Amino acid sequence: MDEEVHYSKVEDVVGSHVEDAVTFWAQSISRNNDIMKIGCSLSEVCPHASSVFGNLDPKKIYGGLFSEDKCWYRCKVLKIISDEKCLVRYIDYGNTEVLSRSDIAEIPLDLQFSSVARKYRLWGLQIPSGQEVTQFDQGRIFLGSLIFEKQIKMRIKAA
Repeated sequence: MDEEVHYSKVEDVVGSHVEDAVTFWAQSISRNNDIMKIGCSLSEVCPHASSVFGNLDPKKIYGGLFSEDKCWYRCKVLKIISDEKCLVRYIDYGNTEVLSRSDIAEIPLDLQFSSVARKYRLWGLQIPSGQEVTQFDQGRIFLGSLIFEKQIKMRIKAA
């Protein structure tokens, strides 16, 4: 299910998460069926799976119970906050959340493949280093209004 990056190729994607005024995550339209299959598999496997204990592997993919809709999504652990809490990224959407270990489950090997969502940055734009990010909150909100849950055409310029 891995995809090769082709520069200057135009791809149809759907925006799934806005990180800041110039950075967002999107899913290729061609992966819609994959997203549906992943969701169905996780809803069957995760409620009966063991919660994670011991050391968590940052390279491993887990199931995470998203707080907003109480559905399971694939995630990676970004940071261990405490014995009970971890910061995770939902790899098929790009968003992050702090989860209790009890809301993180082991998932089978057949669900251990690369993420559906990809991270994109607007070409030629950057947030100046050292700037207060909240200053750019209006830009994040505006970018979200343009791309979130909308089909857009992306031209890949560089990796």
